[in-house]
Amino acid sequence: MVCSANWEALLTDQHQMNAIIATAIGDCCKDHPERISPQEAKQIAKCITEALANVGLQITPVNRD
Repeated sequence: MVCSANWEALLTDQHQMNAIIATAIGDCCKDHPERISPQEAKQIAKCITEALANVGLQITPVNRD
């Protein structure tokens, strides 16, 4: 699975966001006999964030001021 990285400019701290999504993917799969590897989860997370950016959605932290 390969996704391009053209979406990175649209996201705030894409590495942290990918890590959060990848952790969630791993957590969802932890009870399945065919566990997903952390590398696969990270690649899936990158594809999810790219798909969101491609339709015009942007993930940013909540301003808590």
